[in-house]
Amino acid sequence: MIRLLLSYSHLIQTEEASKIVQILKGDGAAILAVFIGAIIAATFMISIGDQINLETNTFTDENITVTVPAVNATLDVTGRELVTETSILNSTNASQTAVGLFLQTGTGTNGLLSVQLAANDTASGIVGNSVNLTYTYNPDGYISDSGGRAITLLILIFAALAILVFVVVVFI
Repeated sequence: MIRLLLSYSHLIQTEEASKIVQILKGDGAAILAVFIGAIIAATFMISIGDQINLETNTFTDENITVTVPAVNATLDVTGRELVTETSILNSTNASQTAVGLFLQTGTGTNGLLSVQLAANDTASGIVGNSVNLTYTYNPDGYISDSGGRAITLLILIFAALAILVFVVVVFI
């Protein structure tokens, strides 16, 4: 069996294959390793960077059109926690402020924190109508502790340093 494998491997070794092997014995192996490592590292850094962006930044929704819920009811909108409420305007007449509506942070229908549009008794005349909301919110997964946000941002910096060390070690 071993003789068969040896004879088969002897047939496979052509001049082109031996040239490739010679290239990979020298700097070619290092270049190939760095190339593959850079692709893998870049892929991971992009996805990690996107998640870090979601966990450390607040976002603003502008002119989101929603339907006014029933009196003393709430409607879940995008976001986990309300930062600032800029405006709630009647969508048919943008110059009119919708009375009796307010945004709040509350427990949503899924049991998690959510930004909610709430209507009190004075909003009974506009129930079922459309309004435009503009507000700033913390997204799901937001790190509310400033120290935690700072450490999370360091993850990307250390990942970049790790890639640099990998490249330097391979070529030394």
